[in-house]
Amino acid sequence: MLDSANQVIFLLLRYTDWWQPPSTSVIQVGSARRGSDLSSGFREGLLETLDERTELSRRMRVLEDRDRRLLFLWYVEQLTASDIARELKLSRRQVFRRRARAVTELVKLGDPEAA
Repeated sequence: MLDSANQVIFLLLRYTDWWQPPSTSVIQVGSARRGSDLSSGFREGLLETLDERTELSRRMRVLEDRDRRLLFLWYVEQLTASDIARELKLSRRQVFRRRARAVTELVKLGDPEAA
């Protein structure tokens, strides 16, 4: 589970399938829930990927705050490298380097010898 950069990136991108920016919740509430056939309020696929998301969260806690923020802006909010650089006060080149290093670190954190 999450033993390659592609798997980590895929899960970071899938986060947007569950995240609701107004409430930062993964549960559908209000009219969104009433208008669907999901009486439980959970979006399809949410519970099936709980283990992966839990593991990703565990690994993300180890990263520096700036790198966590960078990954969030890149994969969840899908900002451009220029916008991320401006927000984090980095150069575009640093954004690309830090992103690659952070994803590599997330992969390494799955290796018991690296942890």
